[in-house]
Amino acid sequence: MTRTDNAQALATVLRHPAVWRAQQHMRQSIEGSQGISTGFAALDQVLPEAGWPISLTELLVNEMGAGELSLLTPALRTITAEGRGIALIGAPYLPQARAWQAAGIPLERLLVVDTVGLDVLWSAEQTLRSGECGAVLVWGQAAGRALNHRALQRLQLAASTGNAACFLYRSLDAETNPSPAPLRLRLTPHDGGLRVHLVKTRGAAQDKTVGVQTFPAHWQAANPQRASVAAIRAITTRRPVAASCLQNTP
Repeated sequence: MTRTDNAQALATVLRHPAVWRAQQHMRQSIEGSQGISTGFAALDQVLPEAGWPISLTELLVNEMGAGELSLLTPALRTITAEGRGIALIGAPYLPQARAWQAAGIPLERLLVVDTVGLDVLWSAEQTLRSGECGAVLVWGQAAGRALNHRALQRLQLAASTGNAACFLYRSLDAETNPSPAPLRLRLTPHDGGLRVHLVKTRGAAQDKTVGVQTFPAHWQAANPQRASVAAIRAITTRRPVAASCLQNTP
């Protein structure tokens, strides 16, 4: 193999979406590249792009209703205000229409896809690539074993192609598995709020934990655990997802 062949082979490898280069991060910093503000100043300060990246973000959480949806609400409002949609794919519960409206998310901007297995990943990838949605939320448990490293790479590439943020919910057990996602956060409920631990970020390694208040103060006054229960009841119903369209529940 000649020197030219080696150079071409190296260039091909470096173009792969799973490869991240330090000079790329530096160039983004110099140009002032920013993500989508999280709506929480303390969290924006520790994220490399001062917000959610236009890429794949893994949210590692075990407890449903811990504030994992409320954490994204400010960014989702920003996205819909810009005229783009939001997709929920493989959600474990039926979204509560009134709660989404109360959170400032127009229902006409909300797409709900009820599916499992490989179809979860296919739906997510196609939605991201379309460019119609500014954010796609995916529940990894619904994909099951189909959610492998290759599938994560495809989601990351699709998010970049469609200029969208992809949020992938996974269990805490996934933290020990390698992932191409440039941002991985561990979410744990604490004192009526949420602790966000940076597991992986672009740039220099950061072992930081940020506390955010995702619930209204009056939800937390009596008992912090009630806030979590109230949150999941507000955003979802207790029924499994039964339809591919958003349903207004009583």
